Amino acid sequence: MSTGAPLRLRNSLHRGVEAFRPSGSAGGEVGLYSCGPIAFASPHLGILRGYVCVDLLRRALRWKGFPVRHAVMITDVVRARVPDDVDPELHVKEFHDGLAALNVLPADHYPRASEYVDEMIGMARELERTGHAYRLGSGLYFDTSRSAGYGAIARMHLEGQRDGASAESVPGRRNPSDFALWRLTGPGDDPRDTARTWDSPWGRGLPGSHLPCSATSTALLGAHFDLHTGGRHHRALHHVNEIAQSEACLADGRPWVGHWLHHGALTHDDRPMTRGTAPHVADLTAAGLHPMAFRLLLLRGHYRRDLAYTRAGVAGAQATLRRLLSRRGPAVPVPDVVTYEQARLLLPPDDTAALRALDRMDAAMCADLNTAQVLTELQEAVRAPDLTDRGLGVVLASADALLGLRLTTLDPGELALRTGELPLAQRRAVEELVAARAAARARRDWQRADAIRAQLSRIGVAVTDAGDRSDWTLSRGVPAPAESEARP
Repeated sequence: MSTGAPLRLRNSLHRGVEAFRPSGSAGGEVGLYSCGPIAFASPHLGILRGYVCVDLLRRALRWKGFPVRHAVMITDVVRARVPDDVDPELHVKEFHDGLAALNVLPADHYPRASEYVDEMIGMARELERTGHAYRLGSGLYFDTSRSAGYGAIARMHLEGQRDGASAESVPGRRNPSDFALWRLTGPGDDPRDTARTWDSPWGRGLPGSHLPCSATSTALLGAHFDLHTGGRHHRALHHVNEIAQSEACLADGRPWVGHWLHHGALTHDDRPMTRGTAPHVADLTAAGLHPMAFRLLLLRGHYRRDLAYTRAGVAGAQATLRRLLSRRGPAVPVPDVVTYEQARLLLPPDDTAALRALDRMDAAMCADLNTAQVLTELQEAVRAPDLTDRGLGVVLASADALLGLRLTTLDPGELALRTGELPLAQRRAVEELVAARAAARARRDWQRADAIRAQLSRIGVAVTDAGDRSDWTLSRGVPAPAESEARP
């Protein structure tokens, strides 16, 4: 039985794409850790994008037959004061609800940082014992001059490092790059800032910014594990410091984690999304857009690159998703598929169209999670005239296993786009344009059809084609078209 293409992933440690080989450190499972959200803010779409990227990695590992143990830490240990009206449990629930809406496979562990403070103290004590940490009046600090290769993952020199955990000067700090392992509270601190603090050998306080990830991940996945993920913004400092403190504590000469993956940002109005203005899953559904359409928008780009979010982009992805679902008729048997090997066993040797599509999707996913190419191969396959119903079912199920778009279970009715409220005359004008475009498509006048689609797009109307039928929608917030503009 063919195992398909080898899984190759970009490793931020080496700045290159390399074959993934599990170390076996996690008891036969692939150990995977992801930096998690903070519990004191609502997770917007930019934050959730990172977990869709990790979900694609998990699906690729599962597809290739690797068992995975995944941990995502919820950060509920912070230095800044949390406003009294913030309910962390509500935000944690929003996070899990957002993952479910985007069809992200649940992790095996969602530890709270506050549950592992004892492990953090133990790691900090070991670092102090071995001379990698020193005490100041403000807490315990890691001595980065004792860390060989400090900053290698970020390609930074020690002289250029800064302490990103705090902007203020720290009296007595030996090196500008030294960072806090444990921060002490003082008599001048606001009690509301120090409500969540713990006793330690250095006094009452709380962990630094980087210690929770190191202590929690090793407690759950072992001293060494295979994969660590996070946003690209983590690579320059947070992950640098995680590596330094973890490898100094282990002191075994081995890399703490073998493979690091970093995803790009989701941008809005040409800037990375930030709290307060970024859209949430609820904003999608309020606009008549399905979370799976947002997921499809993400899959059209590469996980390592920044991606622009627009409502029109999601609406376009929703139209594409409807077209894909239109190929799944009641006569198409859809099997359960999780791995490449399962999919191959479901296809007879003479089903060449389906086998070819399966291998091309496999090769694309194994080429550093090239989901855009997987989508291209899927769309070409479902249009292939020699694809059998059985083959179509296996191809759709395999694409679903890789991409998580619910292609085999989603009700097309859930993707019905809203047409908005328009005056009767303007609605008729739009429908005349849609009908004129349909007529142009029927006579294969693609230039005219494209011109009318562009005209509809300019006035805020998105068209969805499903076979010989076309539907349209007016995005919420888009002004009604002027009658002079809405004419074929």
